Amino acid sequence: MSQERFTTSRELYHRIRWDPRLDAREFVVGYDAHRGPGALEEMPFEAFVPDGEIPWHRVWYFKRGHQVVWDRKERLDLLSTSNTGTAEAATPPRSVSVPGFTPLPAYRYDARSGSWAEAPRDLGHTLPTSASLTVATFNVLFDLYDAELLATERRTPAALALLRETDADLIALQEVTAPFLRALLAEPWVRERYWLSDGPGANTVETYGQVLLSRLPLASVWQRVFSRDKRIIAAELRLSGGPLWVATPHLTSNRDPAGASARAVQVQALLDWARTLGATGDTEAPDLVLAGDFNFGDGEPEADVFARAGFVDAWAALRPSEVGETFNPQLNSLAALTTVSGRLRRLDRVLVASASERLAPRSIGLFAEAPLDGPPAPTGKALFASDHFGLCCVLHRETGVSPVALASAASAALVHHTALVLIPPEDVWAPIQALRKKHDSKFQRWMPHITLLYPFVPEEDFETVEALLADALQGIEPFDVTLSAFGLFEHRANATAWLRPDAQPADALAALHAKLVAALPECAASAHGGFTPHLSVGQLALSPDEDHAHTLAGWQRSWRPLKFAVGELCLIRRKGDTPFEVLRRIPLPGSTPRAREAAPEHEDTLLREVLASLGAGSSREGRAARTAAVEQLRKHCERVGTSLHPYGSYLLGTDGAGSDVDAVAIGPPNLSREDFARALLQELAASSASSARYVADAAIPLVKVSLGGVSFDLAYASRPEGSPPEEDPLILLERHGSQLDPAGLRSVLGLADTLGLLDVIAREGGRTERFHALLFAVKAWARARGLYSHALGYLGGLSWTLLAAWACTRAAPDVMTSDASLLAHFFRSFASWPWPQPVTLTPETARYRPEGKRDLVPVIAPALPARNTARNVSRSTFRVLQEELLRAGELVARARASRTPEAWAALFQPVDANHDLPTRLRLSVDGPTPEAREVVAGWLLGHLTALVYRLEGDRRLAVRPLQAPNASGSLLIGLEAREAAALSWQPLSPLFEAVEAFRLSFQDWTHRPEGTALRVELMRGNARGPSDASTP
Repeated sequence: MSQERFTTSRELYHRIRWDPRLDAREFVVGYDAHRGPGALEEMPFEAFVPDGEIPWHRVWYFKRGHQVVWDRKERLDLLSTSNTGTAEAATPPRSVSVPGFTPLPAYRYDARSGSWAEAPRDLGHTLPTSASLTVATFNVLFDLYDAELLATERRTPAALALLRETDADLIALQEVTAPFLRALLAEPWVRERYWLSDGPGANTVETYGQVLLSRLPLASVWQRVFSRDKRIIAAELRLSGGPLWVATPHLTSNRDPAGASARAVQVQALLDWARTLGATGDTEAPDLVLAGDFNFGDGEPEADVFARAGFVDAWAALRPSEVGETFNPQLNSLAALTTVSGRLRRLDRVLVASASERLAPRSIGLFAEAPLDGPPAPTGKALFASDHFGLCCVLHRETGVSPVALASAASAALVHHTALVLIPPEDVWAPIQALRKKHDSKFQRWMPHITLLYPFVPEEDFETVEALLADALQGIEPFDVTLSAFGLFEHRANATAWLRPDAQPADALAALHAKLVAALPECAASAHGGFTPHLSVGQLALSPDEDHAHTLAGWQRSWRPLKFAVGELCLIRRKGDTPFEVLRRIPLPGSTPRAREAAPEHEDTLLREVLASLGAGSSREGRAARTAAVEQLRKHCERVGTSLHPYGSYLLGTDGAGSDVDAVAIGPPNLSREDFARALLQELAASSASSARYVADAAIPLVKVSLGGVSFDLAYASRPEGSPPEEDPLILLERHGSQLDPAGLRSVLGLADTLGLLDVIAREGGRTERFHALLFAVKAWARARGLYSHALGYLGGLSWTLLAAWACTRAAPDVMTSDASLLAHFFRSFASWPWPQPVTLTPETARYRPEGKRDLVPVIAPALPARNTARNVSRSTFRVLQEELLRAGELVARARASRTPEAWAALFQPVDANHDLPTRLRLSVDGPTPEAREVVAGWLLGHLTALVYRLEGDRRLAVRPLQAPNASGSLLIGLEAREAAALSWQPLSPLFEAVEAFRLSFQDWTHRPEGTALRVELMRGNARGPSDASTP
């Protein structure tokens, strides 16, 4: 046997991962699955986690396509003995020099020598990168002061474990000391995966400093030194699509008497650095990320300076309703020890600047929030990893690809989280899913599908691909497929069982595939030497005891052929560990919506029966009564010199039993809102069948009117001077909108929004009836689950209507074949919606950009100016909406599969307060008269979000506001706490203080009717008593 040293699996892995001449996406890893002798399985190279669940000694081979390039048993290593195909080197990009910044070496662990070494600077290669980059920043807390109180010997390993769990591509650390750096350099996961800005010499961390870690090679590293302990560490990454620069600052705090002035110098240095990088003469400014401890809070001047310089604060952009304190002396005992002011502050930030808009934050959260397991700190209180919480942010990075470049791209551009597939209609899924649930390990990841091209192009290329495929599919007619017989693919480690799709005509699938490969030749490799159409149903173990032929024969005997029509191709993708979802549907030429073989009328009948039992939907009698009342009120308005314009559900035709009518009266310039209300109330006083009152202190002052049992919320707008009385409201808005007062403008905009919605639905042609049915179902569900309320922090009628309109107008033709299918599409769409991406209906409003704390769920009104109709959604109610949308999607799928009235009724099951909100606040009002109680209940509903925000100030709490069932004017707020102490109902506790502040605002209400009262009780289950319920 040769004594020549054989390359280890660890070394080969890193060779593939980091050699710029190799593309990791071309490789697979073969490993021992521990499922019996010789049970080997494969996984994509990019899915393998070094030092993870599969140890190195269980890796047996690496393959590039079909070729084995490294085999442990055969001692084969083709990569180390062959040319990897080096292309002619491109001209290296020049190194950027910024005044005041000096170069530093980067460090990489050398497995051969077993030590950290300086890594060569390589500016000549650009690296392919995934669509997302995860950035973590953490101030690890030095122990230069009060060391005896900090238990650093316990905190350091805990901090390192937390950092490993972030699995970040870039890690920025502050307050790193030489001992911490030594511990960091000794970690196996750091040695395996990261380049560092400092090494064993600890040159930048005496006495403390910052360190950058990067999974991707550091093309260059720089520092700007301000003092012994204050510096900026910056690094350059050469990525495909353009360079990325990352810097980690640790700005001077206000603990230093000259903190503000020192910080100003440091901020200016960062801005000069960014400005210089953006003016280097390259074709495009690089992307910039600042991640670190900025030592200033929200609302301070430095925050505005960075914003004006074009930096986006990731937390403020993605979680505007949450304060996001990373320094919290109330929760963190180490912060309480190190604080001077005692203030809760968001000191740690991730700021992003991307002039090309190529890089943008997608998600962000805190880590290291919980105390460490084990004994308390030397102070006797809970020990945390640091006095700061860590911050972890996912950035999305797009690279523009032209159609020409895409068409000629190499297969190296393909990814395993997208695919082009055929998906059978859902009504034939049941027998397929029954098999897959039992035998398919990928049951949760994939929907039933026939793979056409996989791996496939990245999601950012979907728009281009769709255009290419639409052109290539010309001449391909819709065809039928029958899943009739089973087949088997045998692999090295197991076998895949599948259903054979028989096409009519017989060559239809092959012809389709040939067209696809001709349009996207870079995807031809996914056919692996031939195209065998199949729908996978499971994996079977390869062992002498398994008789696969017998197994498949048993399945075949009980199988009934499934036939369905193919009228479209689906572009699907998955993010992380989430299931694949359909992003785009490409219809075959000549395809038309086909009736479902399972008779959609049947499932629609069940759904409609359940809705009718709930009183959801319109009736001719109710509509006639509202129409008569509208005409009656129109005459009253004309008598006081105004014109009446109903809008909302009445104008849309989606008003149901008991629906109010929203309307705006438009009057002359000399008629004020108060004079209009007074005149109308006098006019209505003569009508025995009416009641009315003026609500002056509402956000939009209203006259609440009841005519013949029909309720109206009537707003008012006064025409500006020069506007003719007969002018159309839309023209009034266009020509004189800026002259309307805020309340009048909002009222007329309500009418314009409704007219815009009608226009959007009408343009789709033939979808109005489905839209009405969808909206009735969605509203009934939202009401049952307590989500139909803008005032409670959820969505109001307009927002739900806009979401229904979006789902209806964007649905594929096959989705429009039934109400149930469209309802399923609605919940699927918004359960997975990438908030805060806005939902918009028109090109004019599509440019809306979320900003501030009121844009967690941007649902944009169709009329200009673009406005978010869901601005009351808070941190907690956002979570409730997400959970309820997911729950509804599951219940709809269950109801469609079982086809029983009981399954559909479960979707509309109301919230059970005792069960679903075991701990809750109950807010109730009292007053001497029904009118007074109604006024106070209106105040309570209109001001509830103020209490919600106060409660959410304690990050340990999550809340769920709910209209109390069968209790007019009463509201509930469900309380859920990460720590039992957060539910303390004692004076000075955060919960008690938030309620007390709300009660005082009620007492200070200047229009509060005499003799009215607000009662707040803390309740648990059905119990209330001295310890569980009281009134502050």
